[in-house]
Amino acid sequence: MIWILRELRIHSVITLHLTEAEIENIAEVLDDPGIDDRIKTKLLVIRMHHEGATNRFIGNVPGPGINTPVAYIKQYRSGGLAEVIEDRYYRPSSSLEPFWGCLRCSFAAVPSPNAKEAMARIEKLTGVRLSESQARRNMRRLGLVWRKAAPLPGKADPRLQFDFHTKEMAPRLAEAAAGTRKVFFIDAAHFVLGSFPGMVWCYPRVFARTSPGRQRYNVLGAVDSHSKNLTSIRSTENVNAATVCALLHKIRRCHPDIDITLIPDDVRYQHCRDVTALAAGPGIELLYLPAYSPNLNLIERLWRLVKKECLVNKFYPEFAQFREAIDSCLDNLTRSGGKMLHSLLTLNFQLFPIHES
Repeated sequence: MIWILRELRIHSVITLHLTEAEIENIAEVLDDPGIDDRIKTKLLVIRMHHEGATNRFIGNVPGPGINTPVAYIKQYRSGGLAEVIEDRYYRPSSSLEPFWGCLRCSFAAVPSPNAKEAMARIEKLTGVRLSESQARRNMRRLGLVWRKAAPLPGKADPRLQFDFHTKEMAPRLAEAAAGTRKVFFIDAAHFVLGSFPGMVWCYPRVFARTSPGRQRYNVLGAVDSHSKNLTSIRSTENVNAATVCALLHKIRRCHPDIDITLIPDDVRYQHCRDVTALAAGPGIELLYLPAYSPNLNLIERLWRLVKKECLVNKFYPEFAQFREAIDSCLDNLTRSGGKMLHSLLTLNFQLFPIHES
């Protein structure tokens, strides 16, 4: 009993609370392949103490004795990280700071596919050897972000896209912001009943059950550029010119007294005579996107969100359940222009560099 009280008293007197910067610096040292294992043991003890482990618990962990944790904590309190690692002031990033400009240019010119490649490149450029974890941390300090690469259609014309965005689309969006026009982005999504595997944290690989057949649920939608409300025609039948005409009638009924611009892509059924003739009647402007320009169609982001929210890593044994899930997701996302859509469907469009020939 006396021993336990003594241990509790020591723990209550010697306390240590690390800042986020200190925790990160300790993590850097633990990742350094050149640091002695005895020093790493000290730092693990210090971090365990910070996370609330008692000295008695730490003493029972294979390694340091019951009195050692107190010595390590005192050492850190008196001299910080430099004292624990024997007066070697350790900041992994400091050795790279003279090379920041060179590293930024290198990663801007050729992005790194993974930490292992980045580690090798940093060592080649600077002579500083890092672990993979350190390479990731330093890439974050350089401002790099882990992003999935996006496809650029081979036939996309960046100059044509830029001119369309600045000369055609931007003026109409300005009118919509002023309340003198309604602008809608139009596209069709074809949801096929099946498996939509996604990334998950797991032990063995997870297999997502899929469904046989090719049952499709087709949604032709038009999303308002500013309110983010969705007008749609949903059916198991193919999307065709008649579907587009039904959508035009629906939009005009909802907005009878204002100029309307619809921005569809240039697929045949949206460009046929029946559609253009109908649009001319009720005064609806059809402003067709340049070919291969999904990056300029706002509604494409909505379709990706629907797949993420209700299809990825989900299994629906019946087509009716599959269709109900999509309907419920669309209705919940677009009801009153929810916050999620206002954040996702901003009027910031990806434009690609123009390379003059």
